[in-house]
Amino acid sequence: MSFSLTQMLLVSAAYLLVLFGVAWISERGLIPRWIIRHPLTYTLSLGVYASAWAFYGTVGLAYQYGYGFLSSYLGVSGAFLLAPVLLYPILKITRTYQLSSLADLFAFRFRSTWAGALTTVFMLIGVLPLLALQIQAVADSIGILT
Repeated sequence: MSFSLTQMLLVSAAYLLVLFGVAWISERGLIPRWIIRHPLTYTLSLGVYASAWAFYGTVGLAYQYGYGFLSSYLGVSGAFLLAPVLLYPILKITRTYQLSSLADLFAFRFRSTWAGALTTVFMLIGVLPLLALQIQAVADSIGILT
């Protein structure tokens, strides 16, 4: 089954509208709070993690290293299990001092705006390969579907 580029753009725009619509109505309080705070909602939001990396990157890792690719998922699973213990002190600090990003936290901790700027630059450098992978995955997927 192949789609035209116009159909792909319309489906993508509709998907984005649905995502922003759900975010908007949840921010307005139109969705009951118990649904927003339900563990299943958090579980389904993990699909954000399983983006192009899960479809393109992990397949390459499995081909190259065999079962060694599972370390990627075991690491993330361990991080989610330990997150309440490790992140609670950071959460208290960020709420007390109204810090909103990792750069703010480092600038506050080291009392230097340079620390915040350096953190931002390192995070940008760290995210660039993932951004390139996302762009490549979108281009490849469009090529496959059209």
